[in-house]
Amino acid sequence: MVDFVHLQPFPARFARPLRDAMNGVSAAWPQSITPGEQHLVDVHGMLPIVYAHSRLPELREAAMSAAAVEALRFADLREVLAALDGRGVVPLIVKGTALAYSIYPAPELRPRGDTDLLIAPDDIDVVRSVLTSLRFTERLTSGDELGVRQHSFVRTDRFGVVHAYDVHLDIANPAVVARALTYDDMRSRAMSLPRITPTAIAPSLVDSLLYACIHRVVHHHASNRLMWLYDVHLIEQRLELEEGDEFWRRADSSRVVTICEQTLEEAGRWFDGGNLAVAAPRVDHEPSAAFLDRDRRRASLLASELVALTWRERVHRLRQLAFPPAAFMMQSFGARSGAALPWLYVWRGVRGVARLFRRI
Repeated sequence: MVDFVHLQPFPARFARPLRDAMNGVSAAWPQSITPGEQHLVDVHGMLPIVYAHSRLPELREAAMSAAAVEALRFADLREVLAALDGRGVVPLIVKGTALAYSIYPAPELRPRGDTDLLIAPDDIDVVRSVLTSLRFTERLTSGDELGVRQHSFVRTDRFGVVHAYDVHLDIANPAVVARALTYDDMRSRAMSLPRITPTAIAPSLVDSLLYACIHRVVHHHASNRLMWLYDVHLIEQRLELEEGDEFWRRADSSRVVTICEQTLEEAGRWFDGGNLAVAAPRVDHEPSAAFLDRDRRRASLLASELVALTWRERVHRLRQLAFPPAAFMMQSFGARSGAALPWLYVWRGVRGVARLFRRI
């Protein structure tokens, strides 16, 4: 992912009104919005929020479409959760969907392209069976089990809407932070999501804030996409004093203080908050802080990943990186004959080595 603010900055005319509206201050919104500005507001995931406060007519159709899709997404999620419950699987609903149904006034105000579920790793075969029975198709992966700790499933409903689920076995792909929060620990502290179903659960607000900070930095290279910073702002505003202390204790024990502090400070710059960042404990070097370095080369990233693994895991991952499944190779390169596979593996290896010298 890129830094959206660096390459596609949020429209300047809408920044101050948005900040005022988010802080309960009377906002003076522009009377119109250009197509270019609308695109940028949408890229930042803030279109439904801006429309809800400004009522700009140019945004109405997109906002209404988001609300209609949300109703279909909601029905789909309830069906999936019921099917999983019938097989004894209790997923944690995480990230965008969890926040949409817990801290946002209406779920359609939080855009998202998929639904994220975190499960106990031992449940993946059952989950795959359930989703397959519901006519979901699992997307092919590179087979890099220690680099891609999730499985993606999609299906299209009768209205032509695509429903995508990312089923996570850990909270993040990089080994440095993959176990910073675990399914078992988060489930023991989980909060309910009664707006979805009486039994639906999500990480507690403290865990959700840690998750949001880690996700923004580790998976999106500290992108300043406003939607993610607004998530952080909303969660922070809901934390009690003792929860703030608990947040920093967990961040310290997981060695993610630096990336959490940077995320909270950035959210505070946009939405006039960030008080929690002031209480961040002083820490020495944390391996996770390297993800804040945007000039880092891919070779450095891979090296840090391998260091965080055992020797057996390192060998396993390097083998999977070098030799992905044949079906994945055929699909990725559009090959029609298996006879091309040896050459495709060679080409992928050469290309992969070249990419190691590129900056993230």
